[in-house]
Amino acid sequence: LELRLTGGLGVHAAAARAFSCGELVLSEGPLMRVPDAPVEVRRRLQASYGEKAAFLAPSLGVDWRGVSKEEQAAALSLFYAHPSMADPESKQVHTNLKACGDIIAGCSSLQGRLEAFELLRFLHIVDLNIHRDDELSKHAGFAGIFVFGSKFSHSCAPNCSWSFSPEGRLQYHAIRPITPGELFTFSYIGNGMNLLTSTIERRRRLSSLWFICQCARCLGPDLSRRMRCPRCGDDACCLPEYPEIASANPAQQGVPDAERWRCGACGASPPATEMPLREEGDLMRLVPEAMMKGGSGPSSPAMEARLFERLRARAAGSVGPHHWTHALAGFAWLQRGLAVLERDPVVLYGEEEFRGISQEVARWLDANAPDNAEQRMSALFATVRLEHNLGGGLAAWGYDPNDPLGGGLESAKRLADHGWHVSVEGVTQGSGRAAAGEETGGAQVYSSGAPALSEGSGLS
Repeated sequence: LELRLTGGLGVHAAAARAFSCGELVLSEGPLMRVPDAPVEVRRRLQASYGEKAAFLAPSLGVDWRGVSKEEQAAALSLFYAHPSMADPESKQVHTNLKACGDIIAGCSSLQGRLEAFELLRFLHIVDLNIHRDDELSKHAGFAGIFVFGSKFSHSCAPNCSWSFSPEGRLQYHAIRPITPGELFTFSYIGNGMNLLTSTIERRRRLSSLWFICQCARCLGPDLSRRMRCPRCGDDACCLPEYPEIASANPAQQGVPDAERWRCGACGASPPATEMPLREEGDLMRLVPEAMMKGGSGPSSPAMEARLFERLRARAAGSVGPHHWTHALAGFAWLQRGLAVLERDPVVLYGEEEFRGISQEVARWLDANAPDNAEQRMSALFATVRLEHNLGGGLAAWGYDPNDPLGGGLESAKRLADHGWHVSVEGVTQGSGRAAAGEETGGAQVYSSGAPALSEGSGLS
């Protein structure tokens, strides 16, 4: 690991050598633990400051008496991005400074340690740099800021993912091959299927952290948003032409959508008014909403499968079958279909339907998100379990049984680690975490937030 300094990214971590998929990249203890504030404290903050409470809470979660002056200085030296902090006229900064002053006045362990401006700076640093696992309650006490972990950059097609060791160390592992000199990256918005949404959606979510994503995927064509051309009818070649974004304050000024689109088939440049943006907006809301609610309500897997079947048909008929909403509805349908197979005595879908949609999802991911390793693995895990139920061999489901994902992703090894063994004949289940009843991967169908970052920053 080596550190580099650039104007746009500050200090960031890069690979000093090549890393293979699955290799440990970093193991680090915390500079400072930042656990949740006690429930009663959070209630008081909510009553006093409303939506800003979550942003302010870390100030009262830290055990300041156990923080040395050196640790405090190191924490305050970490990178953060908030243009309003340099604006003496900012009403938002004045409001936040008053809240920080009130907190210091009411907390003896903060008095004489931090001024209001320093506490506000600390909160912005935590907001951007905290690593917190919201998925496992046993890891709640591990939340904190980490010196080297804070130097990993964001990407919408990351090469690393992180987790906590049983001892609470931050560990980053490579999720695809990394070449020497390549930045180490992870996703600020989690590793769920939400990373497969369009560039405009991802940038708008990330704008709450006061930056416009400039990763290679966001700077390239927005393949996840391919729509049917209103001029020639081609359903795969019409892409948005986003304007250059110069705003230093995207959280307040917003991220503008494309005013024109470009069809790669007929060369037309239709305006946004000719595109089915209202229908797209409905699908962008309905598909993720249904995925996040899956299994949490009174509906059965069969009812949910029928819902995703309808959403998939609606997407195909409006935005086209190459839009991300169509792909995610297909993936969710496969997952609900698997639940139906495992629970219901009568299944209304045929094997060919399962295989056909699996093939479509596999092709879509390969064409539009080839570097999104975790999302491709989630789809593969679902297909492996379906093939185990219905047979036919993995090739009939859209994957090469010898190397299902290719690209050095070592997908066959990862399947074997979870107890799934792939051959030309089909999938068998043996020893491993899957056989032991543990998580088999791909369970997080859609992530509404980032386990690495705090929610509800209170910045807007």
